[in-house]
Amino acid sequence: MMNDLYGPSDYAPMIFRKDVPKEISAVKLSKWYDSLEERDKNRLSRYVEGADTSSKAAMIADMMSRANAEANSPVSIILGEFAETQNFAPAERFRIIEEYILALFEKDDVCKAKEMCLRNLDIVPGILPQILGKDGKIPEFMPCRNRLIDIMVGVEKDYEGAMDMLDRFNSIGILSDEDLAFRKQSLRVHRLQRTFDSIYSYQFTE
Repeated sequence: MMNDLYGPSDYAPMIFRKDVPKEISAVKLSKWYDSLEERDKNRLSRYVEGADTSSKAAMIADMMSRANAEANSPVSIILGEFAETQNFAPAERFRIIEEYILALFEKDDVCKAKEMCLRNLDIVPGILPQILGKDGKIPEFMPCRNRLIDIMVGVEKDYEGAMDMLDRFNSIGILSDEDLAFRKQSLRVHRLQRTFDSIYSYQFTE
């Protein structure tokens, strides 16, 4: 029989332990679950039931998505940190990192969030057809794209770097020519407004 991504596909009886949720056992994450503190097990418990058990990566991404939907970033971060230690296919890793970015941004860990954004941008060229889908449409929101600009402009005040990054988005197919022009113009206006605000603030304090 063929092997799947996570090991031999030879049949083996599935043994469910009473102290481990059946969904965790189904994707062979019992050892990891056992290593968690009771507090973290309790945090995870509300997102385990009914989670996608089609694969280890699918379950992690599904739980992270559900946690992020409730602004429960600590749970998503627990899962994201574990996922970093695993060997996933590019598309699987991309999906998990997108959720991880949202949680890190929510927790104001902008350094780690930026690192994850850049990591996912490196993955994009190899999985672009999967990102665009059957209709070939660029997603309106992508954490690795949108949150990276938020960090570069809102936190780092790096307008030139953000302009260059928009060009990169365009070159790898996740920002259209029309949106590229619009976003660059928006950055120019934002930068000019910030300059005016700084001058006004200085004059007012004087």
